[in-house]
Amino acid sequence: MSFDIDLSHPFPSGFTGGVGGPNFGDHQPPKWYIQFGMDLGADGGTEIFAAFDAHITKFTPDDPSADTEKVYGAQLFMRAPNDMMGGFYTHLTDVPPDLAVGSSISRGDLLGTVLRFDPTSPHVHLALVEIIGGAPNGTYQGVDLYQLFLDTANTDKVTTVTFMQDGTPPVVN
Repeated sequence: MSFDIDLSHPFPSGFTGGVGGPNFGDHQPPKWYIQFGMDLGADGGTEIFAAFDAHITKFTPDDPSADTEKVYGAQLFMRAPNDMMGGFYTHLTDVPPDLAVGSSISRGDLLGTVLRFDPTSPHVHLALVEIIGGAPNGTYQGVDLYQLFLDTANTDKVTTVTFMQDGTPPVVN
C-alpha cells in the first residue's frame, strides 16, 4: 500500500552545491546507505535539519580519533513513523545532546552541523531508503531523490513524495 512523506531540504540556507549522488564515485553497492548517498555541500558549521518526520534507530556520535577519509563525523539512522522509509545522515558534528536512539524528530528539527574534515569538501551525506513491507523485516531499497534535493536547496519548500511499496521509484508530487 503506497504512502506519502513530506520532505524538505536539510539546508534551507547554506547549501553550496551537489558533491555527488547515487551510484557516483564511491557511492557503490552493496550497502544502500552508501550506494544511494547524496552528498550535499555546505560550509563547515552549517546547520543541518531533518528532511522528514522520523525516529532515530541508530546513532553513532562523532569520535575524532576514529575518523578516516571516508567515515567521519556523527551518523544518524532514522525511520519515518510508519517504519516504511528511512534515512541515513553522516559527516555531522554538534548533534544536540537530547538526540538519542528512540528520539522522535520532526521535519525541520536541527540535527547538528556540517563537520569540516580536510581535505574532503564539506558536505552532509544523506541517503534515503524505502522499506518495502516495513521494518524490521522488509526489503530495503535505496531511492534516488538527488535531483529533488538539488532543485529545492536553500528553500523551505516542502515536497510530498509517494512511495509505492512495489519496488518502483517514488513519485515526486
